[in-house]
Amino acid sequence: MALMVDGALLEETRERVLAWFAEAGRDLPWRATRDPYRVLVAEVLAQQTQAARAAAAWPRFLERFPDIHTLAAAAPAEVLRAWQGLGYNRRALALHRTARAVVERGGWPGTVEELAGLPGVGPYTARAVACFALGLRVAPVDTNVARVLARSLAGADPADLTPAARQRLADAALPPPAHGPDVPAGAPDPTGRAWAWSSALMDVGALHCRPRPRCEGCPLAPSCRWRALGPAAPPPRPRAQAPFATSDRRWRGAVVRALAAAPGGMDRASLADAVQADAAGRPAGWFDTLLSRLEAEGMVATGADGRLRLPA
Repeated sequence: MALMVDGALLEETRERVLAWFAEAGRDLPWRATRDPYRVLVAEVLAQQTQAARAAAAWPRFLERFPDIHTLAAAAPAEVLRAWQGLGYNRRALALHRTARAVVERGGWPGTVEELAGLPGVGPYTARAVACFALGLRVAPVDTNVARVLARSLAGADPADLTPAARQRLADAALPPPAHGPDVPAGAPDPTGRAWAWSSALMDVGALHCRPRPRCEGCPLAPSCRWRALGPAAPPPRPRAQAPFATSDRRWRGAVVRALAAAPGGMDRASLADAVQADAAGRPAGWFDTLLSRLEAEGMVATGADGRLRLPA
């Protein structure tokens, strides 16, 4: 789906969003830093997690691992234990792999492409670190950004756009520097306008342009094309998710929690009892299959004594 964006509407959108952000932007703790490590930790914490919960966890994690060298030197088991209660344990291992890769290469990459080449770093995270830490003129696109731009500029639902189309829209919407000559995409923006714009879009999406929008008070309500369509606007299409109680995610997390509390390890039968694997109502052998997957992912390790532990 190709989108045509009106230039005058785009300029009005930029002005409204940036003026609103200066007055009503969220006070998130990582917005006070430009340290790539601290920004990366924030981004990983905030994936599929409410901002308030990530904001509470961010200082605790940094107290335990204050810099990238400390994190890189830690055993995966230490990182997983520190991550307990934050969900999606694979994110902790991905963050750990990234830290080790940065230390091994002798420092942080300086471009989006190089950042995306780090293990555990996807396209969004690469752009987020480039924008929010390195100060580059790039546009990170998360679900909030995609929703705000698709609705306000095109009257579209972001579900109708491919990831590439979302990125093209965000790249086109990125404002030029506040003053001075234009800056090409991917170059440093000394005025910080790319940082403010991307932060502001995330806040508009989180506070107003939600899957079920809260248009009252939204800075884009007067000019939003999606809102102007009224009943003709494409309805939001929330992504279907498997019920947590019956998904493997529940049992994966339970296994890691049980092993985090048992530094000496556990045999398979004791571990199955500890996580109440019988309650899953799955076919015989499913739990062994789950453990094999966790071991292949580096989440669990089998010691020489045959006991299961978090990876050393």
